[in-house]
Amino acid sequence: MPAPGPEEVTGEVTDESGIAATAFGEDGPAPVVIAWSDVPSEEAGPGVRRQVIHGGRQTMIRYVYSPGAVFANHAHPQEQVTVVLRGRIAFEIAGRDGRLDRVEMGPGQVAVIPGGVAHGAAVVGDEVVETMNTLSPRRDLAPGAARPDHAPPAAAQETSR
Repeated sequence: MPAPGPEEVTGEVTDESGIAATAFGEDGPAPVVIAWSDVPSEEAGPGVRRQVIHGGRQTMIRYVYSPGAVFANHAHPQEQVTVVLRGRIAFEIAGRDGRLDRVEMGPGQVAVIPGGVAHGAAVVGDEVVETMNTLSPRRDLAPGAARPDHAPPAAAQETSR
């Protein structure tokens, strides 16, 4: 039997907040295709917008930072891999000695931040910054959030046909 083809995600595979979740077909997880333009954007802090897509085992987040924006220092249990797509951003990342090290990054550069390590970010210069971040394992609660940022299991098992 051939493998199932990608399914296009529609508004049916979302939770109450409109955040896309993993689609499950009759034979288990099915590949999905999602356009960023279809993923709702939310404020992650002053001058910072994010869009969140969840896979079965990881979370992908697109951040867009306005010039001057700062993402407060925080930590989460997931490993984070961040690639800078445009603009320049400075990360403060806790080193092994506990002190914060400042690392400035530009387009095409990647940071790998182990789970549990404190980090934050600030835009450098007057350009918009865009980053793509993956978190593994899948994140259930955004830093500082009062509610889970993924669809409940019942919604995640809907399919779009």
